[in-house]
Amino acid sequence: MKFTIAYSPVTTAFVSMSDKDRDAFYEWFMLNKPYCLDELIHTVWQTPGYEGWSADFSPASLGLLGEWLFFVITTKHPTLKDDHVEENFLSGVDKFDADPLSDQEKSLAVMVGMYYGDVAVRNNPELSWGQLRGSKKEADYGQPVISGPGLLPTNPVRVSNAFACGIADGSRSGSRLRETYEHWMTLVKR
Repeated sequence: MKFTIAYSPVTTAFVSMSDKDRDAFYEWFMLNKPYCLDELIHTVWQTPGYEGWSADFSPASLGLLGEWLFFVITTKHPTLKDDHVEENFLSGVDKFDADPLSDQEKSLAVMVGMYYGDVAVRNNPELSWGQLRGSKKEADYGQPVISGPGLLPTNPVRVSNAFACGIADGSRSGSRLRETYEHWMTLVKR
């Protein structure tokens, strides 16, 4: 099975995969994570105004990374409503495009999620990457998650994907990535 970095964690694909394919995906994800992080760091540094970003995997580094992702997504399409909403005349309700992010933006969201997850793991020795197993009813079943003793697993790619979608629809600012991390850490430190 061939995998791509341009994926959305909001999918039922992992439930329908065989155990072998799910394990292959997790192995692919973890093997490619260092290369994706390197690509993300260099992509940020090549963006005018972000050349000085300190990619030191500190919680503070998430602030400028969130601002960078906000810049990249809002520069590409200023508002989701302009391009991704059509009027549903039968119901009188706006109908949103099911996939507000381009493949490039999904890839960036995955790489930002990898970075977000590594910030958590590198700054909290009790946390580690793992593959969510157990019930197929779990939203993140089969996906890479960050977990630790007594904690609910968190899918950092889902966090960054939701952040990117929020940027695209205008409901999130660039500071939200760091704020989300800080809130998560209050739960971890309990």
